[in-house]
Amino acid sequence: MGRRKTYERDDVTARAMRLFWEQGYHPTSTRDLTEAMGMNPAALYAEFGSKEGLYLEAIKRYEATVVPGHFASLEAPGASIEQIQGVLDFMGSIGGYERSHYGCLLCNAAIERAPTLEQSEASTMRFVRRLTLAFGQALANARAAGRLRDDAPVEELSRFFPAVLMGIFVMARARVDAAVMRAAADQALARLASVIA
Repeated sequence: MGRRKTYERDDVTARAMRLFWEQGYHPTSTRDLTEAMGMNPAALYAEFGSKEGLYLEAIKRYEATVVPGHFASLEAPGASIEQIQGVLDFMGSIGGYERSHYGCLLCNAAIERAPTLEQSEASTMRFVRRLTLAFGQALANARAAGRLRDDAPVEELSRFFPAVLMGIFVMARARVDAAVMRAAADQALARLASVIA
């Protein structure tokens, strides 16, 4: 008989996700992971195959749990101007939060090219598409309700806002002055205000 598991996969994946998020893929050792997850190396490799496999599971968990926590209102079917403003305003304030230097795990993966260049590019593209679709839907809803000017460049804005957010995440990771992030978000809010009918 095989040895009975003494851990829950979701729980240990969540612990690994937090560690990768805080430290990055490359600086995080297998020893760091086993200590944080409460597992021995043999169990870690049996469950996830490799550090790379564990990181990819951590990315999936981040996409399934953390991203909706920040963007659920924007992704809601009825999202409109208020939800866009709420997301941009929140992002402008993250420099004041205790763990803002964690940034975004997906943006961090892109910067680190982790676990591989191909996989980091894939996760980054998924995130960009997700944000672009969410902003695009909210802008389209606002236009359908007559709340945007007829000449509002919906497609361009749906690409611009994700670029601003990802830039803010990178600045947060680099511990850039909070005022710089606030200014970036305020410029995005001003651009939105300029096309409101």
